[in-house]
Amino acid sequence: MNVILHTWYGGLILMIVCSYIIAKACDVFEAATDCLGSNLNDGVKGATLNAIGSSMPELLTTVFFLVLAVQENLGRDFAAGIGGNTGSAIFNSIIIPMLVIWVVLAMGITGVKVSKKVILRDGLFLIGAEIMILVLLSSRYITHWHGWIFTGFYFIYLAYTLLSMKNGNNEEEEDYDDEPDSWFKKYQFRSEEGITQRSWILLICSTLVMAAACAGIVEGCKGIAEALKIHPLFIALILVAAVSSIPDTIISIKDAKKENYDDAMSNVLGSNIFDITISMGLPLALFLLFTGQKIDFIDAGPTFINVQVMLLLVTIVTIGIYYFSEEMRMPHVYVLGGLYAIFILYAIGAADYLNGGNLFLAKPSGAFIEFLRQPGGISEFLQNTANALTGSW
Repeated sequence: MNVILHTWYGGLILMIVCSYIIAKACDVFEAATDCLGSNLNDGVKGATLNAIGSSMPELLTTVFFLVLAVQENLGRDFAAGIGGNTGSAIFNSIIIPMLVIWVVLAMGITGVKVSKKVILRDGLFLIGAEIMILVLLSSRYITHWHGWIFTGFYFIYLAYTLLSMKNGNNEEEEDYDDEPDSWFKKYQFRSEEGITQRSWILLICSTLVMAAACAGIVEGCKGIAEALKIHPLFIALILVAAVSSIPDTIISIKDAKKENYDDAMSNVLGSNIFDITISMGLPLALFLLFTGQKIDFIDAGPTFINVQVMLLLVTIVTIGIYYFSEEMRMPHVYVLGGLYAIFILYAIGAADYLNGGNLFLAKPSGAFIEFLRQPGGISEFLQNTANALTGSW
């Protein structure tokens, strides 16, 4: 156990095993949401049931980053939890659409067309959520009120999305005549009566399995960070983000194969909104409310600001690409891949720079960080604004 939790390779092996477990649990979860969301219109199921379900790993990793943290490291570990959600949002916005485009092109289809209404609706809410989290989490201390604000924002988005449904429910019934090919589908459709109840059982059980795997992911992340002597935020930003985004990836690719492009994209954007509001906000609100604590964010906050500004810039660019593209093809894959490479190189360079290193990547990342942190600059403005807004919380 000491090897697993206190070496980089042990932590990495633990995270890989847990990611495999999450992938299998996701198959069960997806079968349940297919049934439970069969009456939702295109674009709405992806932004609600799929997005919420596929973001369970992000929510659960935030829970365990808070619950398993020792008091003196609470701010650091909470920042790592945010890093996992932030990195997952970037992974969802870039890598998943890349894979969706590849799958569609491999099917012989010329490209991916997505409703501009879906992109505009979810894109504007996502940008708004990222601006809100950037401003409010730049404060000196984090309280349960921060968490409730983020949670409330998601329910505003959810209400707007549900109200955007056309003609009430989708009248087309789901076809369950195909022969089930897995144990959970055989259980789910063993009779025509009780399918909904059995789907809920599968949903709950798969979520519990994900929870156990997410606890392992958190411990693996801490073990890697401890072994490499860097802030766990940067491990979470890349590795935790990738493994926790497996459900989003699987669901979006399956939707793309069914030519449900609106659901594939709204799942991506809706998951991002869920990740940086509910997945971060609800565990934060409940944890601080019940423990009566507040999180000292003075040390971890500036590092978080650097990452969040990068997230906002990448999000604005990607939303612009999706909205102004009539059809997404292979050139979009190259552009998106380049954006993700820039983000990964920045994260590696920033981790090295803040750790006192002087590698080649540390220089451009360090220059960006120092630009943000200069007196009277963006970081100081955000911190002053946040403290003015949240000082009485």
